[in-house]
Amino acid sequence: MRSFCFSLLSFLYAVFTAPAFGQVPTLGYLFPPAVQRGQTTKVQLGGFDLTPDMQVFVHDSPAELSLRGPLGPHLVPPRPYWEGPRIFAPALPLPREFPAHITLPETHATGLVFWQMANANGATSTATFLVSKHQEITETRFRNEPMKITTLPIGVSGRLSRLAEKDIYHLHSKADQQIQIDCWARRLGSDINLAIQVYDTEQQTLVDEVDTEGRDLQIRFKAKAGSNYSIAVHEADFRGAAHFVYRLGLSSDNANAPKSNSQTLPESGRMEHAYEVTANKTYRIDARSQAIGGDLDLQLELIDSEGISLAQNDDFTASTVDASLTYKASTDTTIRAIVTGYSIGGENHQYEITIKEEQPGFSLATSQTFQAHLGDKLTIPVTITSTGGFKEDVTLGLEELPTGITISGDAPIIKGGAGKANIVLEVAADTATVAQAIRVIGRSAANTETGVAALSVVAKAPLSGNLASTDLDSNQTESILIALTMPAPFELNLIDKNRQRVVSRGTTYPAPFILNRNEGYTGIVRLVMASKQSRHRMGITGPILEVADGEREIFYPCFMPEWLTTDRTTRMVVYGYGEVTDPKGNVRHIGKNADARITMIMEGALLKLNHSAGELTIIPGDSVEIPLNILRSSKLKTSVTLDLEMPEPLRGLIYCEPVVLSADQQHHALLVNTKTDTRLSGTVPVTLRATTLQDGKWLVKSIVDVDLHFD
Repeated sequence: MRSFCFSLLSFLYAVFTAPAFGQVPTLGYLFPPAVQRGQTTKVQLGGFDLTPDMQVFVHDSPAELSLRGPLGPHLVPPRPYWEGPRIFAPALPLPREFPAHITLPETHATGLVFWQMANANGATSTATFLVSKHQEITETRFRNEPMKITTLPIGVSGRLSRLAEKDIYHLHSKADQQIQIDCWARRLGSDINLAIQVYDTEQQTLVDEVDTEGRDLQIRFKAKAGSNYSIAVHEADFRGAAHFVYRLGLSSDNANAPKSNSQTLPESGRMEHAYEVTANKTYRIDARSQAIGGDLDLQLELIDSEGISLAQNDDFTASTVDASLTYKASTDTTIRAIVTGYSIGGENHQYEITIKEEQPGFSLATSQTFQAHLGDKLTIPVTITSTGGFKEDVTLGLEELPTGITISGDAPIIKGGAGKANIVLEVAADTATVAQAIRVIGRSAANTETGVAALSVVAKAPLSGNLASTDLDSNQTESILIALTMPAPFELNLIDKNRQRVVSRGTTYPAPFILNRNEGYTGIVRLVMASKQSRHRMGITGPILEVADGEREIFYPCFMPEWLTTDRTTRMVVYGYGEVTDPKGNVRHIGKNADARITMIMEGALLKLNHSAGELTIIPGDSVEIPLNILRSSKLKTSVTLDLEMPEPLRGLIYCEPVVLSADQQHHALLVNTKTDTRLSGTVPVTLRATTLQDGKWLVKSIVDVDLHFD
């Protein structure tokens, strides 16, 4: 734990003392987040503030992950949006996605794999995906219809992409059996708490669980042959976003079998184990339940033959409820290890206890990600943890350094097997802006007097992405990523940046910027809205705006939906990404934040659409006229286009011909057509849309919903 904390502090020190970097990208997720080994799967790689020139890395795995298409648009969640006090909540980031392929050999181990991306602005932290040996499918459904599951075992990947979304699955049981549902979300990097309900055919609740502890749920229920069951999945607070991905692992009669070396803690919550120890030798005793998938919070105490307590431990680190102790024996004797514990939720009371003599040796720890501008220096701090009385000098070195990076001066040495050292690297000014994984190696010479052998140890760094880690050892890697970067050759300045701008709801505000280029820079600059904004966005959007050389004064269009409230300010953060050629001829996309946020306060709308239709009941294939009313402000004397704004599943099933109303027309009965299709049943909401252009170029929009009831 001490080495982990040192790595974290070293990373923070590097971040806050290094020169300013471009807009560093962040991950992120892979969708579907679970893939079956032995095949190639099409996936989407999602992240925040990504650029078209991303590099992809997979750590400690033979998996091949490759980009197969251009970077897509921001994924803006559709309605509904929060109302009331919750509109002041922090905004969820908006991801963008790359299409990609992932290929896994048949022999690939099951479990989590860590991956990462980088560009010329820096490197992301790591993210995860799951490798499965079972069939894996992705949710497919028409609107909110349940998805049928008929085969077990199976994995189902889904995502909760909008507020109040609830995914329903119908499971048919072919036999009397116990069904297990292993819910994956936080282990896949989704910062959500899933809620799961299971109902039988009589709508009796069999399961109603919420992952309040953030450990990912494991659920079991008894199923009868020939019966159907409904499984409902939603976020505990009914939040939704494109990066809220999850995976349900469904299996039959598959309650996790105990590990061969594990045992069950008795109802008393106490178990003793006796061990023979030898004088002057050091031992490590581990009691683990969480790390092997159990549900116990363990405590460990060592006592001698007379019942005197020698040492005790509750949680070995802040991120685990397992226990561990190190003990050096003063005499040949018998010690007793007393394991106590209690359930933290769940029925798996398995644990394992191990004792191991510690041999003289050491481990090295560092951070996982570093970045440096071309022509700068980079410092990699390394800390050592010695075991078994190790006190030798350790010489540090690096393997697989990118071209253009060299170690400054002599190789650093950690004296006496204790403390820390810095590896200082020099980055050439004329090298390529690439990212590459390296390894940090520590070597010690043999000591014939103490009998300590020569050692070569690779440093490890903590991995991110698994938000419900149960085993720290599995969340480490030897792959240290170095990203070489360049500064942005421009400044993006908001005109009158301290002013609060009054904007009409439902209109587009053209925010005025000045793009100041460094002398000699002529590349294309693209303005985009930042993935992370300061408040709940409620559908506020901005485009990717390309700025050619010679353009200095720019208007960035911010569309402000008509439902924004007038009692709070609304803000938009804009980044600029410029195409820059590095010294080796590679075109990179270098990002920089504008010098201020666009701050806006809303006033009344310029355009308002409503309808006067009563209850509309039709059959599929019929058409219906919907009477519409258009209200315009005196500031808006333009023609208006009426049409439909439909989600993808309904396009082609419900449609109309667009109608243009002149500036003096206020009423129209819009003819809406439907297709003869059995999927059109029950109540289907239809969104009617009125649009126009202010000053001939800025979008103004109003919408209204009407329900169609299909017999």
